[in-house]
Amino acid sequence: MTKSLPANQFTLVGLTVHNPTVAAGVLDAKSSSPKSVTDNEVNFTNTLAAGATYILELADGTVQEVTSWSGSVLTTPDNIASLVTPGTTKYKLRKAATVSEVFGATNTVGLSPDSDGSFTGTDFILVLNSAGTAFVTVYYFNDGAGTTGWFTEAGDPAENIALVYPDSFFVKRASGVTKNLVVSGEVKTTPTGGSLVGGYNYANGVAPTGSTLGTSGLEAYLTPDTDGSFSGTDFVLIQQGAAYVTTYYFNDGAGTTGWFTEAGDPAEGISLDGGFLLKSASGPKAFKVSAPSSYSGF
Repeated sequence: MTKSLPANQFTLVGLTVHNPTVAAGVLDAKSSSPKSVTDNEVNFTNTLAAGATYILELADGTVQEVTSWSGSVLTTPDNIASLVTPGTTKYKLRKAATVSEVFGATNTVGLSPDSDGSFTGTDFILVLNSAGTAFVTVYYFNDGAGTTGWFTEAGDPAENIALVYPDSFFVKRASGVTKNLVVSGEVKTTPTGGSLVGGYNYANGVAPTGSTLGTSGLEAYLTPDTDGSFSGTDFVLIQQGAAYVTTYYFNDGAGTTGWFTEAGDPAEGISLDGGFLLKSASGPKAFKVSAPSSYSGF
């Protein structure tokens, strides 16, 4: 994937190609307390890298960020026992990409670094924390004397901060020329699920090409407008240049349905490749983004 990062603007980025599958199979057991799933065919202690974040994908689109495991057991942040049928439910496990993997350990993408702690003219990456409640601000430091690396604004090392593909993140560019972020990886062919909170959510279309509002399947999970008042309506905000197109699903209950912009123009064909915002009128509630029908199955 190639994503342009223009100067003097915030650009919302979603990773649409991904690290390879490191484990896959059928789950043999589940638990609500402690929250976990088990694959007796894999010893995750030997397979996974300590300290890394992994993305557990179920075939139905359920996604979990996994940071803890022991033997054949993966600890999940949410209770997904009701979604798992032992001996039947398929899964895949991928390592989440990191800041240094995506942007280069030595800043090969060419973001403007900080050189003296003043942050003058510095570019920043804004990554949601694991709770999804705030952004961690990351920058590249290069003092010209051999001290280099990725850091948070608080001065902590940031090269291993996870960029999880169900979420999107911002790149804040200062002045200069457009930079291109180029990332290689696998294509994910199944739906990607998540949970919305009330307010703005930083989502990702996940598919590298061919995804639109009309093929996304989001209308099954978002609250539509029914009468033009937008009362309680959920919105999808899609970046085009420095601005956002605000869209919504309309369903009057009498057969008139479809995606539209706030101006009333048809929006079915607007691309959903990469990051976008979901403004939910209420939450929490689950949602899924479908892969284009042209993609193969799980």
